[in-house]
Amino acid sequence: MNCKLSKIFFVAGSIRTKVWICVLIALVGYFIATLSSFYSNSRQAERLATLQTIHFPLARLSDETVNTFKNQIAKYENAFLTGETDQAIEGNHLSTTILQLLEQMKKVSDQNTIFSPEAALIDKLQNQYNEFYQLAAEVYLRTQYIETSLELQQKVQQLGNMQTRLLNDLLDLSQHLAHSVEQHIQDERRHAQANTLFLGLLFVLVLISATLISRCFANRQLIEPLTHIQEMVVRFTQNREILRPPHGNQDDEINNLAASFWGMTEELKQTMVSKSYVDNIIKHMSGCLMVLSAGRTLIKINNNTATLLGFSEEEMLGRQIDEFISNDTINVFKNFGLNVLARGEEVNNLEICLMTRQKTKIPALFSGSVMRSPDQEIEAIICVVNDITQRKKTEEMLRKIAVERALAKTASLAAIGELTSSIAHEMRNPLSSIKMNIQTIQQNLGKEDTLFSELTEITCQQSLRLETMLNDLLSYGKPLQLNLSRSSFPELMQKTLIAIAQEKKNKGVLLEINNSLGDDLPLVVDVELFIRAFSNLILNAIQWSPKEGTVQISARIAKSKDDQENQVIILVRDNGPGINPEKIGRLFQPFFTTREGGTGLGLANVRKIIEYHGGMVTGNNSPDGGAVFTIFLPLPPQQPVMGA
Repeated sequence: MNCKLSKIFFVAGSIRTKVWICVLIALVGYFIATLSSFYSNSRQAERLATLQTIHFPLARLSDETVNTFKNQIAKYENAFLTGETDQAIEGNHLSTTILQLLEQMKKVSDQNTIFSPEAALIDKLQNQYNEFYQLAAEVYLRTQYIETSLELQQKVQQLGNMQTRLLNDLLDLSQHLAHSVEQHIQDERRHAQANTLFLGLLFVLVLISATLISRCFANRQLIEPLTHIQEMVVRFTQNREILRPPHGNQDDEINNLAASFWGMTEELKQTMVSKSYVDNIIKHMSGCLMVLSAGRTLIKINNNTATLLGFSEEEMLGRQIDEFISNDTINVFKNFGLNVLARGEEVNNLEICLMTRQKTKIPALFSGSVMRSPDQEIEAIICVVNDITQRKKTEEMLRKIAVERALAKTASLAAIGELTSSIAHEMRNPLSSIKMNIQTIQQNLGKEDTLFSELTEITCQQSLRLETMLNDLLSYGKPLQLNLSRSSFPELMQKTLIAIAQEKKNKGVLLEINNSLGDDLPLVVDVELFIRAFSNLILNAIQWSPKEGTVQISARIAKSKDDQENQVIILVRDNGPGINPEKIGRLFQPFFTTREGGTGLGLANVRKIIEYHGGMVTGNNSPDGGAVFTIFLPLPPQQPVMGA
């Protein structure tokens, strides 16, 4: 078996064959990894589709059914207590809605191809509700006779039992469906983590295997023969005898190259470079060669030039080179090409467009130099033109890919922001209730028991911490509405220091403020948002600084060379341990954090606020130690510069 593999991978052949074998190795590995990824993604898509089309709708419809049934019960009870038939009629009208909701739940449940108990429960609830509704419609419209009719009283008691049992069954179904949705979400999270790990390991394994096999193959079939040719070249440059290479496979280009090189050296020993030899080089060079006279007419071209433009050599010679340049680049060609060459200077890689016989434009790079006579007169202009059509196509393809990736990332972050905002909004109300109840308990009972007071204080602090995290989620998940007004750096700094006073006091950190802007330079900002961003940066610096450390805050103006695009630069520097260089590029990425208990949205919100103001923020390590965050904020239009 090993011998057969050796013959397959190490057979002597053409370079194309060898390269294709390497490509085949990579393609097989890529195909395996791609199939695995496709299968995994397909399975996950099916599970998510089931969650979206079945479990989520069932949970929502169940909640609506419970709420509608409770509303109906309330109207029936009002009719029973007041004796008004209007309430009973309204309750009867809600029966249609409840039956429709149960029917919708039945249809959604029937879509599930996997057996589930929900369908049977829904059928049971439909039957129970039909019995309840028929009896309720009869009883509650005759409540005025309840005191005189024993039969009616018995039906009311029966109706109450049915109502309690039906409500409990509806609530049980709603809780079951909600738990089912939560369980499916957790299962999908575990599946996603397992798939990510599996695909990562598979890709690494494929990459390592393909690399090792390709390296072994390349060393034997490419590197060693090329090394032999290199030794032949070295011996030739040292004017030493070159041994004739052994005969090999005629399809092996490297072996043929070695034999050709040996033959060339033998010919060079016997012949001299002649005009025919130079013409042969020109004829077979890969680029387009054009030789111009001092009057800019074509006096020599190679075959590639004529073939590329679709003319014969006879048709092109004697004509002005301008005739073969497209109109949209002719001025560029004259100003930065021909005029530069006329001054005796070189032109390198000037991008122009050639015009073919069929009036087709071909993008190309033009280079040229002047050939002078012994008396330094311009004798000819040597021009080389390379077709870059394929490069242009590749650049356009890469540009489209970059745009598509940027759009996909934006859509992904927007979806994440919307989801987190929704979750945070749903959690905020119960959290506020918890915090209020803890504070009430603390005020009423905390003074009598020291341990109890400490426990309630810890609980209250953790509630405040969780509330801060939810505020970060809400801030990141919704667009900002700027309320711009004129302020100044001292005013913003003063309000920020008030906001962070307690944290600064607890850590014992010293703040050094250096304001080079002056007190009168206005800044047009949303004061509340800017204080939030500024406080976040300073609090980060305080938290990472050692106890009784120093945080430096400075502000200055920077301007461009032409005194335009003036901007304010604000720096916040700490003397902490600094930032891990591997994590600097991810500092402002949403949900990325280096601090235990952080949400990963603090710096993301900072960047969002600064960018909404037309500025930018960066983070890096300071040369003097610690981390430094820099805010670049544009000045208001037509604002005179007070300093540099």
